[in-house]
Amino acid sequence: MSRILIACLISATFHLIMLPATLMAQQAPAVKANYQLAARFSSKKLEKMIFTTAVDPHWLKKSDRFWYMYETTEGKKWYIVDPLKGERQLMFDNDKIAAAISRIVKDPFDAKHLGLDSLKFIRDENWIQFEVKSTQDVDTKDSTAKKDAAATKGGARKEKEKKVYYFEYNLTDGTLNELKDYKKPKHKPNWASISPDSNIVVFGRHFNLFWMDHANYVKALKNEDDSTIVEHALTTDGVEYDSYHGNGAMGGGETNVDKEKNKDKRKGAQIFWSPDSKHFALSRSDMRKVNDLWVINSIADPRPTLETYKYMMPGEKESPIEQLMVFDMTNYTHQLISAGQFKDQDLAIWAAPIPENHRDDDYRTTLWLGTNTKFYFNRTSRDLHRIDACEVNVGDTAATALIKERLNTYVEIRRLGLVDGGKELIEWSEQDGWAHFYLYDGAGKLKNQITSGPFHCEDIVGIDDKKRILYFSANNREPGEDPYYLHLYKVNFDGSGLTLLDGGDFDHAMSMDDSHQFFVDN
Repeated sequence: MSRILIACLISATFHLIMLPATLMAQQAPAVKANYQLAARFSSKKLEKMIFTTAVDPHWLKKSDRFWYMYETTEGKKWYIVDPLKGERQLMFDNDKIAAAISRIVKDPFDAKHLGLDSLKFIRDENWIQFEVKSTQDVDTKDSTAKKDAAATKGGARKEKEKKVYYFEYNLTDGTLNELKDYKKPKHKPNWASISPDSNIVVFGRHFNLFWMDHANYVKALKNEDDSTIVEHALTTDGVEYDSYHGNGAMGGGETNVDKEKNKDKRKGAQIFWSPDSKHFALSRSDMRKVNDLWVINSIADPRPTLETYKYMMPGEKESPIEQLMVFDMTNYTHQLISAGQFKDQDLAIWAAPIPENHRDDDYRTTLWLGTNTKFYFNRTSRDLHRIDACEVNVGDTAATALIKERLNTYVEIRRLGLVDGGKELIEWSEQDGWAHFYLYDGAGKLKNQITSGPFHCEDIVGIDDKKRILYFSANNREPGEDPYYLHLYKVNFDGSGLTLLDGGDFDHAMSMDDSHQFFVDN
């Protein structure tokens, strides 16, 4: 009797609780997305309220100085800093340069809304060059072509571009010169791999590699379909999914639809040049046995499309087969490098770090990490438990393993640090349970551990070969701080003299100049 009564009470309670909730669910109004509210917090809207929050230095090539732009509620201001003298000053008087620009452009510029784009130092670094966009509409070949195309399609929309003025400004005497006949260099197309001396341009097409000289590259910049452009084949054995360009783990990002659309176009290849432009290296990936992955492109126009690319899933037997190749551009030949060690291994050629004072260059060539006659790469086992840091000497047919990393868990890696062109090597490793730096000779023999202790070294910031000092970022070393806060340190190659360079209970971001004399800390 009591059990029946309890069951009834529970059942009644359940219904008493659920009934109002059901009614509430039926009466609840539909909630609409508030896109306007979300838009208020977009990056473009926040930029108008927050302005600049860090100093982003542009280090100069001919001195230890750097410049930066800083924006506040008072507008943008440009500064030049001489750390050797401990001086910072405005690069120019905003009011004066705004007035001078207004006289030429015929648009009213003011100090607070001074829009200078593509600023860079030129000549003896007492001159700067920049561009200003006016309100004046102009017709260019590109905009005229767009208008003609619109007219052909019956559209009434007009494509217009604003006239851009180019200037040079002398920082010492305030002279402003308009560059009336200046032609801005065109952006390097994605397909072009330009040699360091700019004489050769390498690209992919139809699964193979081709090259052209500088004169023909200039033609291609004007019109990529120019029939007079002379191209030369570097390879002839490339086939679909075993190409010299655009394979990669996901088919180079090209689906079956993209490949059909772009089959005759020039394409980029991941090339690493020697500094003297005589050689380059690449890793060729054979994806022919890798299985297809099918996806639906739901936003394709006008209807969704079924697309596929090569993709290796975890545990699958079929995997890419990678080959390391070196090309000799003095006689336009290439050689396969014996680099095999692990089944289903991955090969990754290291690129040389980009000098800080080259950030404003029109384009930067990807150099291999090394010298004119040798470069470095990593080979990794499929389970990520074994990684070898290897060296290839130009002219050799086989790679040499220098440093071998082995762990029962997956191995993380960082780019090798070269001392005096590779006479010594600095390796980042977690072999003692913490991430630290180790010094090896050029043949891969361990000389000594540079850093040690219960903290994490993150990356190499700079190497001073002459003073034998390593500059690096690390965290979890300073007591009482958030262990994720990053700091800059220096240490001698022998492990002595470990010094914190940017004290403060904050997370730090640092930019060091190429001479390793100064750094900017945010």
